[in-house]
Amino acid sequence: MMGNPTVLAVTATAPDEAAACIVDTLGIEKTVFDGADRPNLHIDDRRSLRDKDSYLASLVASGEKTIVYVNSRMGSVDLARSLRRMVPQVAMQIGFYNAGLSRDERMRIERLFREDVLRVLVCTSAFGEGVDIADVRHVVLYGMPFSEVEFNQMSGRAGRNGRDACIHLLFGSRDAAVNQGILRQAAPEHDALGQVYRELRCLQRDAESRVAPSHASAQGGLSVQGEDVFFTMTDEELANACNARTPRFAVTAEVCASGMAVFEELDLIRTRERTVDGVMRRDVHVCAFGGKVELTDSVRYREGLDESEAFARFAEWVMRTPASSLRERLIRPIAPEGAQGEGECHVR
Repeated sequence: MMGNPTVLAVTATAPDEAAACIVDTLGIEKTVFDGADRPNLHIDDRRSLRDKDSYLASLVASGEKTIVYVNSRMGSVDLARSLRRMVPQVAMQIGFYNAGLSRDERMRIERLFREDVLRVLVCTSAFGEGVDIADVRHVVLYGMPFSEVEFNQMSGRAGRNGRDACIHLLFGSRDAAVNQGILRQAAPEHDALGQVYRELRCLQRDAESRVAPSHASAQGGLSVQGEDVFFTMTDEELANACNARTPRFAVTAEVCASGMAVFEELDLIRTRERTVDGVMRRDVHVCAFGGKVELTDSVRYREGLDESEAFARFAEWVMRTPASSLRERLIRPIAPEGAQGEGECHVR
């Protein structure tokens, strides 16, 4: 239907693996690499600064256009509120942006920032995807990025008009630990997942003892489908049940959510959603299973482990590398090995 249209795909962050995947998936025959520098970008190295909030408040007080990157939605809200208290004279010019906002809200905030009604935007990595604002003078990496690609993309929001701009590095080893904690939620430790699964087995036995499979009606949070008994359970309720049974080993709702996804992928459980009085509820059935299963058989779990290991390597690099070397990496696009020549063309 579309015929054979000409397509141009452009990115500033394509390391070896990503570039190879793009070329193979799309059947691209010709690629052009432009290694043009951005010498207008500079680094202010404040890694592991003890009082980074005071430093940030001083920067915000200058009134220059600034993007502050944090690693969580709640973090964007909390830091924006804190800055408004610390720098009341520009409080009305400080906003926040994250993926939890509606599309209309995100578009409105982007417009206000573009038009200089807002001069400071505290945001997650959600801000920047498809956004091109030329006159950003400062980019502050308050939290540690999760990868070199993210590091490059966030930093690259500064100085797109070609004028001098600064990337302020405020992250430290504590931020690395926070990121590892976030990644660990996607691939929790073996013992944590074991605790969640044991609790699910207990809940299944309890459910089956309270209703016979032959009963066709649901009662007390239980339901029956064919010969299978389901019980209703949220991630928060499951975490509370785990912690009540084994209080010395705390489990979060996020760990439970990841565990449920892994267990379902491994066919250890089945879930279904239904609406009760306008509220979406999740029913769970733990499948009878007498064999042994490896968590690494789950693609989701394996990817989580890989991401955690990759971040550990990045964190060590970004904390140990001198600022001058970091700048050399930031002012150039991320391209496949040996493809940094300006306007260099490759044909398959």
